[in-house]
Amino acid sequence: MRLPTMPVPVRVPVSRLPAAGVAGLLILGVACAAPGSAKEPPVYVLNLYGAEEGRSDQKPGDLTVSEFSTLNGVTWQSWGPTRAAGSGELTGSWCLPQCMDTPYTATVTLSNVAAVKGKGYFTKYEITAQLPQDQRDKADLTGTLPTP
Repeated sequence: MRLPTMPVPVRVPVSRLPAAGVAGLLILGVACAAPGSAKEPPVYVLNLYGAEEGRSDQKPGDLTVSEFSTLNGVTWQSWGPTRAAGSGELTGSWCLPQCMDTPYTATVTLSNVAAVKGKGYFTKYEITAQLPQDQRDKADLTGTLPTP
């Protein structure tokens, strides 16, 4: 005797589906994601602080953003995937000698992530600081970050 067939819902983890099965679900408009795939890829900044050739860095405590400006003691409030924001002490060749002893409190925002050698790198920076009027034009408060 043959029993009538009835559709039975089956739960299959996405990780167990063949690639064609996942593609089929995507074509049908079914939202699915592999476990852990929601994690954002890491984002870096090429940091020239103490490294003439630069090094890939994340949330650096000290960050040289250009040949003229450095932030020290940076505390990062956010980092990635599209921007990073932190605060620290700003010094630079444009404010010597007074800012060596009394650096300026500043905030920095890194943005514009670009893929370089298979990694994401911030490529732009913007610094906000209370500077004396005579130093505002000299300070490089916005610019392009180096990349590898």
